[in-house]
Amino acid sequence: MDVQGKRSIPLTPEQTWEALNTTAMLKACIPGCESVTQTGDSQFEVVQVLNIASYKTRFSSTLTLEDVNPPHSYVLRFEGNGGNAGFGLGRALIALQPSDGGTQMNYQASAEVGGAIAQMGQGAVDLAVKGLIEDFFARFERNARGEDGALMPHSKVERLWTKMPPWAWSLSTLVAVFIIYWGLHGTW
Repeated sequence: MDVQGKRSIPLTPEQTWEALNTTAMLKACIPGCESVTQTGDSQFEVVQVLNIASYKTRFSSTLTLEDVNPPHSYVLRFEGNGGNAGFGLGRALIALQPSDGGTQMNYQASAEVGGAIAQMGQGAVDLAVKGLIEDFFARFERNARGEDGALMPHSKVERLWTKMPPWAWSLSTLVAVFIIYWGLHGTW
C-alpha cells in the first residue's frame, strides 16, 4: 500500500529537518505514541498503542533513518511488532525543498502488515494504515505551524476536560453522585 503527498511547512528546510529528528516532535506526531527513545544517531525505539482493523495493540517499533542527506532527504524505515496482533513494516521517503520562505515536504510511503491484523481484510487494513501515515504528516504540519493540533485531546471527555473550569467539573460530579444515589436507593 502506497501513500504520497506534500505539506507546506512554515519553517526553513534546516528547521524542518531538525524538527523531524527530535524525539519530542516524533512523539507528538506518531499516532498512539507512548514513548520515543533515540538509540543511535539514526535510530529510534517507539512504543505506540494502535487500533487497526478492530485490534487494539501495543507496538514496539524501530525507526531507522537511511540514505540521510541533511537537510534535504532521507528514508525512514519502520519495523513494528504487535505481538499476537501481528507486525508492520514500512518505509517513507521524505524530501524537503525550499518554498516561499518555508519548506515543501514531499513524502512517499509504503507499508504492509502481517499476522492477525492482516486477516481482517485488506481494504480495512489499507485504509487504517493510510490514515496513520496521513495523520503523522498532518500532525507534523500542525505542530510546525504552532497549532498544537496533534497535542490536543481526542476523546469527547478529554476535550471537555480542557474546556470546562474546575467548578463546573465539581458541580457535574455532585449531580452525577446525586443521580446514582437516587437511582440506587430511590430516596434521600
